[in-house]
Amino acid sequence: MDNGRKVFIAAHQPLMREGLKVLLRGVDGVRVCGEAPDGRAALEGCERLGADLAVIECGLPLLDGVCVMRLLKRRHPARRVLAIGGDDPAMLRPALDAGADGYLLPEASAEEVRLAVRAVLAGGGWLSPWAAREVLRDRRDAAGAEPAGRERDALTLLTPREREVLHLVAEGYRNREIAGLLVVSDRTVEKHRANLFRKLSLHSQSDARAWAEARGFALRPRPRGERPGLG
Repeated sequence: MDNGRKVFIAAHQPLMREGLKVLLRGVDGVRVCGEAPDGRAALEGCERLGADLAVIECGLPLLDGVCVMRLLKRRHPARRVLAIGGDDPAMLRPALDAGADGYLLPEASAEEVRLAVRAVLAGGGWLSPWAAREVLRDRRDAAGAEPAGRERDALTLLTPREREVLHLVAEGYRNREIAGLLVVSDRTVEKHRANLFRKLSLHSQSDARAWAEARGFALRPRPRGERPGLG
């Protein structure tokens, strides 16, 4: 029996998770298959339950929500992701770069949440009015800039996997932990790390964090005592 498209909710506060579950009960053909209060549990739950749509808060603990989005999209490009974050360009841009198919503000109305879920599950996108204005402004600014006067963004030098490693290094993860998160060998992580450090002229983990923060990466320090185990 078809029980509808599966939606997984990842939000730190129980109130937000409960509110989203109540709202989604009113969306035909949709059912909430699971929930998580942190990024590590969100990644594991989405994988295990095969969610069609992951609704992910950007600022999750343990593993940043943007990092979860990036990993989910890399492993399953067809999986849909709807991000929830504040009205801060430093939160919006990394979420879209990570592959989010939509972006909502926490204060979105019940009707907007339902419309966004329907649109994203149907293969489209959804941006809150604020996010849409930011995206349009970025495009206008880019179109109005003189190509000769623009410095080439160093991120274009990195491969997608090197960008993932950079983000995790900047958040404080060690090589072995990164290998577990990305499901690769320690040696592969070491190779990616050496390549990206060379390309960006970085020399240490603190250099990587400073470089990422200066370019608007959404970063969270790795909590003390956290153990790897997503691999």
